[in-house]
Amino acid sequence: MKSLLRVEGSAMNAPLGENLTLALDAGQTGVRTLLISGDEKHTQQFPGLKTDSELFPQLATIITSALTSVTLPVSLSIGMTGLTASQSKPEELLGLLPATVFRVSLAHDSITGFLGSMGVENGTVTAVGTGVVTLAVGETEMARIDGWGNLIGDAGSAYWIGRAGLDAGMRVYDGRIADSSLISLLQDNFSHPEEAYIELQTSHDRVARIASFAQQVIEHAQEDAVARAIVEEAGRELAISAVTGARRVGLLETESPRFSWAGNMMKAQQLKDSFLAHIAEAVPHAEFAEPLAEPIDGVAVMDLLPETSPLRSVIHTAKRP
Repeated sequence: MKSLLRVEGSAMNAPLGENLTLALDAGQTGVRTLLISGDEKHTQQFPGLKTDSELFPQLATIITSALTSVTLPVSLSIGMTGLTASQSKPEELLGLLPATVFRVSLAHDSITGFLGSMGVENGTVTAVGTGVVTLAVGETEMARIDGWGNLIGDAGSAYWIGRAGLDAGMRVYDGRIADSSLISLLQDNFSHPEEAYIELQTSHDRVARIASFAQQVIEHAQEDAVARAIVEEAGRELAISAVTGARRVGLLETESPRFSWAGNMMKAQQLKDSFLAHIAEAVPHAEFAEPLAEPIDGVAVMDLLPETSPLRSVIHTAKRP
């Protein structure tokens, strides 16, 4: 069984043996699973993780469901949001899983997003979804920028854009902004705009719900100056993180520092254009690389990184006795 990521003519080959491989790309908006058996691949989609609740029990429920009727040994790899140093204990997760799972490898989703986009090359990847995180990898070190959650970080993320759009809508409602089509975010989605903040504050999924408005803000940006300014600023924030990461690991001193991206939000052309333009302004010699694959493909190959990779130290593995 093989998984392959190609990088400028080279390749990262992933011999996966005779066992099954289950890869999880676990975020706040959704959890995607990829079960690999020989040449067959089976994907499933599950609800997103709640970062204000214990993560491992949520993951155990999803993994058990994804492995229903599976009897062969399974090697499990997970790239997940909200992973902290205190939670980087794959042995604890392994104890919650079916006996068919014999190995667990666990990493922050910035790591797997990087691998999916950049493969084994050095460079900087900005992954944008409900939240956002940038990972820069140089010859001997790595740097994570942002990914600090909706309260004190995630600048330029779907949540950031959605919240800014709702804020602008309320400013129009109050008369603090003369006019913007973003008022429709409140009028079309809440029975009483003046009560929207109560409805959002008391919603158990308020982060994902606010992030869901990002796509509407981007659509309004085609014609609306206020929405356009929000998307432009989001791209600038993302670029600041990317350039900062590249600088911290010494990539700006190289001939052509590589930048790439990941996540559904970067499929929005206007946001991506702003992101790339601000990087190009700050780093004229930057090279932009289209993502090689999806983040979940990065999850599937993270155990196959060279031992010399700076990323090795942040991939945590446990095996059953």
